[in-house]
Amino acid sequence: MTNDERTLEAELLDPDRLGFDPEELRARYRIERDRRLRPDGASQYIAPTGDFGYYVADPYAESEPDREPLTDEVEVLIVGAGFGGLLAGARLRQAGFDSIRLLEKGGDVGGTWYWNRYPGVRCDIESYIYLPLLEELGYVPSEKYARGEEIRQHTVNIARRFDLYRDACFQTEVTSASWDESKRRWNVTTDRGDNMAAR
Repeated sequence: MTNDERTLEAELLDPDRLGFDPEELRARYRIERDRRLRPDGASQYIAPTGDFGYYVADPYAESEPDREPLTDEVEVLIVGAGFGGLLAGARLRQAGFDSIRLLEKGGDVGGTWYWNRYPGVRCDIESYIYLPLLEELGYVPSEKYARGEEIRQHTVNIARRFDLYRDACFQTEVTSASWDESKRRWNVTTDRGDNMAAR
């Protein structure tokens, strides 16, 4: 931040100008947030078992992945295979990166569109605006507001076109990601026993 930016920020956040003290407000918000946060974090929740156990399973996955835990290193590791992850992977491929791995909790690419397949689901944003990489894939959406299945298929086509399936790990949840300053690498572990590294 430059001196001019600091001066402008100080002027904009001046309590006399605003009629309240921003730091005091932040402190009050912190107090309220801390009241809600529990020290036991996610472990406070009860895992669904018995009659409710099937809610945890991926209803669209054909089978559990049959692979040994990975302990390798990749250039780029992308968490999530929705549009954000797919776009990152596509642009990295275009930039010449070869060693790209997608980690995705679902059984395939698609993110929201992988999970939401109920009758009549569609996007409320015009397809030409919402769907990425239309020109690169030579694709024209069939409707102004695309249906969910068409959108999900578009995510599959992106992954195929940019060879993102090659090293993807599906039904895999990241359990930790930590930066190793000495090696200048990310160390990532998953619920499948993976312990991989990425630049």
